[in-house]
Amino acid sequence: MGKGTIKTKAMTMAVAMSMVAGLCPSTVFAASGSEVAADGTYTKTAHVTRIESEDSDDEWNEYDVEVSLTVKDGKFEDITVTPGEGYDSGNSSYFNKAYDKQKGIKTLLKGQAATEDVVNSWKTKKTETDTDAVSGATCTATAVKAAALAAIQSAPTASTEITVDTSSLEKAIADAKALKEADYTADSWKALQEKLTAAKEALTAKESQTAVDSAKDTLYAAIDALVPKIPDAQKEVYVLMNIPYADFYKAEGVTGADTVSSATKQKTRAPHFAAGSYHVNSDGSDITGVTFPVKISDASVLEKYRQITDDSKVDITTSIKGKESTTTYEGKDALFESASYSYYSLSDTPSYYKEATVNADGTFNFSEVKGEDSEVKTLSDATTEFKTSSNYGDYQLNIDGLPTSINTVYGVVISTKEGSNYGLRHVENIWKLNKKKQEQELAWSTGFVTESHGNKLDFEDYAAMMGQTINKVTYYTDDGIYEIPMDQKVAKKFDGEVSVADISTKSDTTSVVVSGLPSDFEEEYKVDGIDEDAYSVEIKTEGKTTTRTIKFKKALTKGRYTVTLSDMSGTYVPISTTFNAYTETMPVKYNEDNKEPAVVKNDNVTEEEFKTYLEKIKSVTVNGKEYAASGKREVKLITKDGKLDLTQDAFKDAKAGDAFTVTIAEDGYQAYTFTYKVAGEDSEYSYVYVGMNWSEYWANEGVYAAGNTEASGVTDSRNEYDKGAFDTVTRATANHGLHRGSFQCTAVIKDTDGNQYNLSYWDKNGKAVMTDGSIYTRTTNAEKKAVFTAEDGSSFIQADYKVTGIKYVPVKVKTADLSALKEKYVVVENGGTLIGGFSENQLKSYTAIADVTANTNGLKTAEKQEDGSFAFSERTTGSYSGLKDTQLTVASDITPNVRETKDVGSFGEFIRVDLNGNYGGLGSAMQAVEWTYYGDDASYTTPVRKFGTKFAADNWMHKSMGIQLGLTDSLRCQLPEGTDGTGYWKLTVYGLGYADYSYSFQIGTENLAAPKTATKEDIKALQDKIDKASALKESDYTKDSWDKMMSELEESKELLAQENPLQSAVKEQTLHMTEAIDALVKADKYVLMNIPYAEFYKAETTNNDIAVDAFTSATKNKTRTKGLAGGSYHENADGSKIDGITYAVKVDPSVDLSKYKEVKDSDSVEITVTNRGKTSTTTLTGKDTLFENASYAYYPLTEAPANYKEVSADENGKLVFGEVKGQEAEALTGVKAELLTKSSYGDYQLNLDGLPEDKITASNVNAVVVKTTDGTAYGMRHLENIWRGNELAWSTGFTREVHGCPTSSEHYKSMMGKTIDSIEYYTTNGVYTMDIADIYVPVKSETTKVEIADADITAGKTTIDVQLPEDFKPEYSVDGLDVSVEGNVLSFKAVTESRAAATVKPGKYTLTIKDKKNKYADVVTTFTLTTKDMPAAYDAENKKLVEAEGFDTDALKAYLGNITSVNVNGKDYAASGRGSVVIINKDGTIKTDADPFKDAVAGTEFQITVASTGYTTPLTFTYKIAETPAPAEVDTTALEAAIAEADNLKEADYTAESWSVYQAALQSARTALEAKESQDAVDQSLAALNAAKDALVKAEEEPVAINTASLEKAIADAKALKEADYTADSWKALQSALSDAQKALEAKESQEAVDNATNSLNKAIKALVKKNSSSVKKTDGTTNKSKTSGSDSVKTGDPASVFGWLGLAVSSLGAGIGGFAWKRRKRK
Repeated sequence: MGKGTIKTKAMTMAVAMSMVAGLCPSTVFAASGSEVAADGTYTKTAHVTRIESEDSDDEWNEYDVEVSLTVKDGKFEDITVTPGEGYDSGNSSYFNKAYDKQKGIKTLLKGQAATEDVVNSWKTKKTETDTDAVSGATCTATAVKAAALAAIQSAPTASTEITVDTSSLEKAIADAKALKEADYTADSWKALQEKLTAAKEALTAKESQTAVDSAKDTLYAAIDALVPKIPDAQKEVYVLMNIPYADFYKAEGVTGADTVSSATKQKTRAPHFAAGSYHVNSDGSDITGVTFPVKISDASVLEKYRQITDDSKVDITTSIKGKESTTTYEGKDALFESASYSYYSLSDTPSYYKEATVNADGTFNFSEVKGEDSEVKTLSDATTEFKTSSNYGDYQLNIDGLPTSINTVYGVVISTKEGSNYGLRHVENIWKLNKKKQEQELAWSTGFVTESHGNKLDFEDYAAMMGQTINKVTYYTDDGIYEIPMDQKVAKKFDGEVSVADISTKSDTTSVVVSGLPSDFEEEYKVDGIDEDAYSVEIKTEGKTTTRTIKFKKALTKGRYTVTLSDMSGTYVPISTTFNAYTETMPVKYNEDNKEPAVVKNDNVTEEEFKTYLEKIKSVTVNGKEYAASGKREVKLITKDGKLDLTQDAFKDAKAGDAFTVTIAEDGYQAYTFTYKVAGEDSEYSYVYVGMNWSEYWANEGVYAAGNTEASGVTDSRNEYDKGAFDTVTRATANHGLHRGSFQCTAVIKDTDGNQYNLSYWDKNGKAVMTDGSIYTRTTNAEKKAVFTAEDGSSFIQADYKVTGIKYVPVKVKTADLSALKEKYVVVENGGTLIGGFSENQLKSYTAIADVTANTNGLKTAEKQEDGSFAFSERTTGSYSGLKDTQLTVASDITPNVRETKDVGSFGEFIRVDLNGNYGGLGSAMQAVEWTYYGDDASYTTPVRKFGTKFAADNWMHKSMGIQLGLTDSLRCQLPEGTDGTGYWKLTVYGLGYADYSYSFQIGTENLAAPKTATKEDIKALQDKIDKASALKESDYTKDSWDKMMSELEESKELLAQENPLQSAVKEQTLHMTEAIDALVKADKYVLMNIPYAEFYKAETTNNDIAVDAFTSATKNKTRTKGLAGGSYHENADGSKIDGITYAVKVDPSVDLSKYKEVKDSDSVEITVTNRGKTSTTTLTGKDTLFENASYAYYPLTEAPANYKEVSADENGKLVFGEVKGQEAEALTGVKAELLTKSSYGDYQLNLDGLPEDKITASNVNAVVVKTTDGTAYGMRHLENIWRGNELAWSTGFTREVHGCPTSSEHYKSMMGKTIDSIEYYTTNGVYTMDIADIYVPVKSETTKVEIADADITAGKTTIDVQLPEDFKPEYSVDGLDVSVEGNVLSFKAVTESRAAATVKPGKYTLTIKDKKNKYADVVTTFTLTTKDMPAAYDAENKKLVEAEGFDTDALKAYLGNITSVNVNGKDYAASGRGSVVIINKDGTIKTDADPFKDAVAGTEFQITVASTGYTTPLTFTYKIAETPAPAEVDTTALEAAIAEADNLKEADYTAESWSVYQAALQSARTALEAKESQDAVDQSLAALNAAKDALVKAEEEPVAINTASLEKAIADAKALKEADYTADSWKALQSALSDAQKALEAKESQEAVDNATNSLNKAIKALVKKNSSSVKKTDGTTNKSKTSGSDSVKTGDPASVFGWLGLAVSSLGAGIGGFAWKRRKRK
């Protein structure tokens, strides 16, 4: 095709040049010198040539460079240099220097004039004068410059004619015309024709080369975009298609998967975040779906969708983390930013795809994934981590171990066991795939976290997953489909919160506050960083209130702790919070230097602690704004040396006198707050708080009716005069909660006599505190008038209650005018106290110190007027709280509620907004509220009118229903003409110490009051509440809740008393009445209740789940005897068991006491018992009748007991008793415990010595708990376990019956093998605990068995059968015998003090088998050693048993001591034990006055047979009653005198021991005096009494006897031995023991020391080994011997025996004789 040219500008030589130009387009005039080149691009090439003289040492190849100069507007717009043939990377450094480095052509010439001179100015070779030349790249630069000069010289000048080459455009037009419409789709052909028309127009116009070239390119693009029509045989095609999420996931069983909406608009367009997805909007505001292979059966359906071809491309620029980058997506990748259903034709069949079918409406339906790679592959090695908190939503699932072959994730489906499937979406749910670790994060929201990183999260489609169990996760990837099996319960989330109060490290408790818990949430707490056994959580429910307390068993380390509240069932997710455990030490203090403010080291802390504190500061808050002290956004307000950095923004614009409250927060310490004031405060002004009325406050605030104090005579819907301007608010009744005005309002109470009382505040007890300090209690009289009674008893009746204004307004006043201001107003100067309010639910009282400054928020300026009055300016907005060391508080978590018509108007308002949520702080601080009306101005720019308000008339704080704000139709609030209140509003709450709180909102007609009279239904609903309240009993509720309810009740009655009450008012009051009834708190109710053992002990016996049974009795008398079973109760009148414990109980409101028997004072019960043959009847009355009464019977108490259990009812109505509470247990000291493993009352017995009798008695013990060191507790029961108060016994399964009563052992079995360390007594006097010395409870075994055969004393051995546990290491001993055991033979011999032989005595012996390892209890049994000998004979003359011939006194004594029974005339009489009858005295005499001999006449004979243990030969004799001789005269004169003398002595003058002996002698003397049996008996008694008198020891010194007889004997025995008879080692051991014994004898330090020395020496003697003797083999390696006392114990009996005992006692008081030593000690 030929080339066409045309001239665009007439020139002189036009005609001649046109012919040449038509053949070969060229420039006519080239730019040269300073001539500016015409716009366009000019390209030339030059060759880089080596200079051998300079490059001989540098090897490089020559190459070409192409230079293109782009000229626009006469300047070089761009310069490109392209290396050509011969170029390699070794030339790059030279090339770049010449091109675009610091001295390169592009760097220096770009932007300069496009002239030849400019190109020549570029220096290519550095010389001494050419310092700006290219350095080190001469050859390259020279060639570049040559090419550039050639290029610029080829360019025409700007004024020269240029040619436009249209040849390419003409060719494009021709190509387009050659195509056929029938071959292409209609849409693509139409687009081509449009571009062809435009190309023809460009060819005709020939405006510029650029225009012609652009038309050419556009036309070719349209040709490329033509969509060929596919023949029928080729309709089935495969494409890559953009599929919306919902369509993609539908075949996978997913219902709903919305488009991702993004606010960041960057990550959605970043391939490494959103790979596999596509977005439609180029601004990145969406991710719409998945790009995935699709099979299309009929390709014609694609005609209406956009086709992406290989020529398609899109540039996407993103800025992530401050870094901007542009990526060009070409060909199929351009689908990333394209419309839904856009497609790219695939030439090959993909290995996986979805098949699309067309629905009737033309939409697509996509199948499940198909193809050769559609088979699901299970990833059994993948691991998952499930989290219930995430930065990206509510839940997060981390997948680890994905195949490395996965590059792109198209979609993920989470499936559950319940059959649900959830499709996840890119960026919001599917996060970046980490290729290095092959892990990915999945996250989703279920409606709790609704925004992440500024993006709103879709949660509706995932909320149902809560409570289900994930069983698999399916991945759709470019590597096929993978399935990850799982079994993960998705715990439910809920709108709940938990908070824990910060505490001192010295405290052992902290409170937990929980809200929003589901009713079936089973609470379980964990404190991180603390051992689980180091704390416990107490949950206590009273009525509708539940309190939770964490109790710490050891001191906390300072720092922050995390508390996690979990649901034990796993149904709900855990929630957590933190608390700070702080030390009360504060390492810093403010230096009070306002010029160089700093925190400095506090007193009594180390420099290290001070520096550490400064280093670890967590945050610093300044005037309510918190600044992090570390992390990404840290602001260092306090330097490392403690100085306040005043250059920081927090202190910018500070002026002299401004104040800044600074609070330092650090874990482990309390927040430290101080106030920094900028130095240089102007003394011309003073800053104070002023109490002012409503009119004065609003006068200059720009509100409607400002300064107007006019009242109105029109009443509102409550018959109150609130329709005035800014006049005083007045109330006549005691209702309406006006006391809440005492938070921030000035109030005056006027009485019926006209007196006024200025109210300061109401205290927490509801008492009115006047400004003069007097305190009054408010009550209501019959006329519903408020009565105020002073502490001195005087009272007045309220006539009205006026709320006059605001009591603490911050004011700036000239110091010169301060005195005048104080004369007219109540003024609080800085340093004074501000006080107000009272605690009522969220509303809290406050006390603060005044600290008004120039930057205090809400500051007004007082200006003194000419007449002496003051005017107050408009308030200013400041950054300081005006309260000393108190941050300016910013209200948070407030929930505004614009009320609807039905809720508006109840108090006369026409618009109402309630503030709920966390309203308490703002409500307590609320001083005033301003309303701004903007009409139709939605931008809130131009106010139409502003309104001020008054407390009670407009603003209100309800005790539990939030802040209630209204605008009353009144003189202070009239809407502009032509408006009705609809439109845009803003209200602003001004509060003491608070930043201004504003809320903007729109009012529609549905929000305006529409006064309507209450319907009958409305009135009935309120009347029903009144009736319900009236039927309640005051005594059932706490005073506070009852008073509040009564206040609402009275208000309700007043409202219904009106003629036509408004519907809104009635509905509002019904709501208030309902809330007041619901808020009633049941008064604590206490009763004495019969509690079964199992239920009483359940809360006390920790770690012991076995219930405590009732005690079953066979005797049936002791159970009904209060002296033995006091504190218990029994149901059955026959006394067959004891059922439990009578104890004080605090009754929860959930308990219906009407189900149980109430015991009344008029009740009585008679109990008849027979104990020891004596029958007695006791009548119990009132509460005492609980002793014999039903379980759960109760007696109401009028006062709270010191200790009690709490009882509540579970869901089934069953009573549940808590642990004993109330007064703390008193710790008893000095109590000693002794454990017996053999007892008449069970398997073990614990005797307690030292229990105070004034606290614990046999009849006042309710319960006893024995505790072991492992934390297990055991509950004891009366009679079976608790005896006489101080004896405890229990069975563990071996003793099954005691005194005919079966024992219960299951509860106590586990005590064996444990160690008792404390005992707790619950008595009617209180609870007592005793920490005793640890006592191990040895184990008893069911396999244990021991039997010993009786034997003759001469046998020396007997048979023994022993069965012991395998690990029992036995040690055998018998009191009074030396024994050894070998096999089944027990050998025995008598124990002797010396090595002389001794005789075994007949009698019963006790064998004890000890476990050397001390694990098991001693095994004890008895056996009898017998003799046929009879050592006794009857002496008829003296009526006594005497030594038989050949026997000595010791043999007789042994016989007498073993007597078990005496048979008289055929009847047996036991000699000892219960029911015994003494026939033969201990000295052998016949007891002539014994029962068998009573009334017997002289000459009567009795046949007597004596049985004595160990003596097989019975002793039989005849006792005959002798004639009674005439009594001899007995002289008692001396004895009477001695007794009289004794009565004059004083016990306090003598030692306790000597006095005790004397008193015993005195008592015997009196007995002898009365009996007058014989002169001998009287004389002996007198002698004994005188001896005891002589032995009395004065109280100053008390002798302590030390018996050394045994030691002296042992020493003598040792000295009698000969060294030559024994081995060296055993003799050496003896001499060592002998030396120690002699030292002990000489020292006589104590009886214990002497006894120890004696035992050691005797053992050494017995351990002597004879020379040339073999050792005796013994079964256990030892022979166990027990030593008997050297003398028989003194026996009591006839007077002679008593005198003998007294003689011994008296003689023992002598000093230094008979082996006794004496020490003196003071009497205590």
